[in-house]
Amino acid sequence: MLNKLCIWTNSRDGQLVLGIATLVGGLHLIMTEPQPLLSFIPWNPTITVMGKELGAQTLVGMVLTVAGGCWVWDFCCADEEIEIEVI
Repeated sequence: MLNKLCIWTNSRDGQLVLGIATLVGGLHLIMTEPQPLLSFIPWNPTITVMGKELGAQTLVGMVLTVAGGCWVWDFCCADEEIEIEVI
């Protein structure tokens, strides 16, 4: 079953679905208010930029948004199938 999932993930359809999910997840993290990093750690680093609090959640959201955007861009604009090596 895991082998079939890996094969599907390497297909163009799988790449599109995962790219869109990554893009939407990243945008969600950016647009929502920062949550505590871990509930048992009282330290939650945040900075305020133009009235919006930015924390670890926002940074992860930015990374996911860029990664998802590149993934979808590669799907739409690449001529060949992108190979992901599964170790």
